[in-house]
Amino acid sequence: MLRILIADDEEIIRNGLKNLIESSGLEVTVAALAENGEQALEAVEKYSPEIILMDINMPFLSGLSAIEKIREIDKECKIIIISGYGEFEYAQKALDLGVFSYLLKPIDYRNFKNILANAIDSYCNRIWEMNQIKDDSNATESCKDIALSALNYVRDHFTDSTISLNKVAETFHISQSYLTKIFKQKTGYTFTDYLNNLRILTAANLITQEEKSYTMSQISEMVGYSSPHYFSRAFKNYIGVSPNKYRTTNLNKN
Repeated sequence: MLRILIADDEEIIRNGLKNLIESSGLEVTVAALAENGEQALEAVEKYSPEIILMDINMPFLSGLSAIEKIREIDKECKIIIISGYGEFEYAQKALDLGVFSYLLKPIDYRNFKNILANAIDSYCNRIWEMNQIKDDSNATESCKDIALSALNYVRDHFTDSTISLNKVAETFHISQSYLTKIFKQKTGYTFTDYLNNLRILTAANLITQEEKSYTMSQISEMVGYSSPHYFSRAFKNYIGVSPNKYRTTNLNKN
């Protein structure tokens, strides 16, 4: 049974998540609760949880700083960040740290359970992949080099609406299947999920820039979506609300 660490400075959220997990029917157990980043690090060292729910804003040691230190201890655990609407400027950094997904406050039970189930599946698949890779040590170093180059390429060109798995594979003269494999090994994401995360997180920041009130069509094009309709659907799928509702919620908060 996989172990979960819940790190959030709000007791009501910690206990609420614990209750949701225990009633989910998933094959997991809550190993520890932490109210700040320092406690979270101690819990990671003590319990080695496979899945971590981490609030971004916590006292003593922020969630992002804690994640950086956790990655030095455990590179394979699945980390799900917990974020408020106004904290998405940090989500890009979390993505670079290999965060699996993120939950938006207030937490929706159905969305939470789906994300948690996906994290469990992803962790188990990753462990299986690692066992297979042990038998192919000659490819390890080249895999790292190509994956890093491909990652940098995607980060530099994600706003290009023509970017695709095939285009990146051709750029680096490798097969799509091989690129898919090494990309997943390096980031924990599929190519499509990583690309969409970059685009949606960038869009979320643009939507909340009051001094530059871009239209949704403009934002869609700026982050690499050729269709505003597809952008809206992708945004809601990743964030949980439509782009317009996301903007309205932020404006009301301000």
